Amino acid sequence: MFKKIAFAAPLAVLALSSSMAFAVEPITTSINVRAFIPTSLFNAAPQNPNFGQDEVMTQLGSGDLSTVDAVFNLKHTDPKGAINALTEVDVALYNGRDSIPLTVTIGSVVVDENTKEIVNETESVAGVQRTLRIKAATPSATQTGDYAGSFAVVFEPVMKP
Repeated sequence: MFKKIAFAAPLAVLALSSSMAFAVEPITTSINVRAFIPTSLFNAAPQNPNFGQDEVMTQLGSGDLSTVDAVFNLKHTDPKGAINALTEVDVALYNGRDSIPLTVTIGSVVVDENTKEIVNETESVAGVQRTLRIKAATPSATQTGDYAGSFAVVFEPVMKP
């Protein structure tokens, strides 16, 4: 009988301690919140707040890639204020071997690494909407696979003399 108790007691302790290991644990959820509150003097923002997060260009029947378009609200309330824009880097899609150049236009202005006026001081006071369009050069027959690119467009408030 003593052998049965001596054998059963450690098993009982083991069973109780293992049930403690399966106790319910708290669950943590991460929440990321963003807010953009523009100044009353200057604002440049896409109408779609999700624009730029994961844009996709698809190949059309012609061989060209589809464009990426977004409407931006642009405003500079100072009577002498205009709005310029530029890209921070050479804009292209890359796959590790080669690249496909991209052209960025805002309204009718091609935007590159040099700052250019996209809204004059007269139009900017009331605020305007301009379409930002990203167009890829036509890929060659050897340009296949996954391509990706990342770049920033900088909108600059400019004061005219």
